[in-house]
Amino acid sequence: MFAVRDIVVFSIVGGLLAGGVLAAWPWARERATFAVAGVAAMAGMMAWNFVLHGSNIASLNVDAPVIGLSWQDMGTGVWAFLVTALVLGLMYRRDADAQRVIAAATIAGLVAMVFDIFVL
Repeated sequence: MFAVRDIVVFSIVGGLLAGGVLAAWPWARERATFAVAGVAAMAGMMAWNFVLHGSNIASLNVDAPVIGLSWQDMGTGVWAFLVTALVLGLMYRRDADAQRVIAAATIAGLVAMVFDIFVL
């Protein structure tokens, strides 16, 4: 489906983008939350795409005719959201309001998904 090198490189870039977008939010700059969220989003993107690579499921990478979004792109966003929410909510920012953690994870997931539409 995708080359391992592409998965690694584009996951790193996606994580950097997610962290960069989150850095614009003052709450995410506290305790370098944006950096942790970026690494978590990268890990989520990488995990999902390695699952697809390992199982050789090319049928999930077919874009919908109206919105141009595939299940593969959607899965990237969901996994980036999930890993970011778990890392921030259960480990790094346990003291933070759940609303802020979920907002940060949502932003990271959306950035990862939109980036994935164009590269993988």
